[in-house]
Amino acid sequence: MLKLTKLSTALALTAFAGAAFAQEADPMIDVNGDGFYSFPEVSTVFTDIPDEIFTTIDTTGDGLLDMAEVMVAQDAGLMPVAE
Repeated sequence: MLKLTKLSTALALTAFAGAAFAQEADPMIDVNGDGFYSFPEVSTVFTDIPDEIFTTIDTTGDGLLDMAEVMVAQDAGLMPVAE
């Protein structure tokens, strides 16, 4: 529950962040190069992120993570920063 609270707080704080602050998609995760992370792409790199957390991170509900969603999840501690 604490992680979900962190995510809610992070979402509220970053809701108005511009695209200029968005990071680039990591090609080691985004293997198809579409600029989004799907659950299969994420789970291959981050094996400890279950589907339920991915669904929580995916605030648009489209089954893909855009870089704004990734940044919020990383800030909330729900997703590690890829190295």
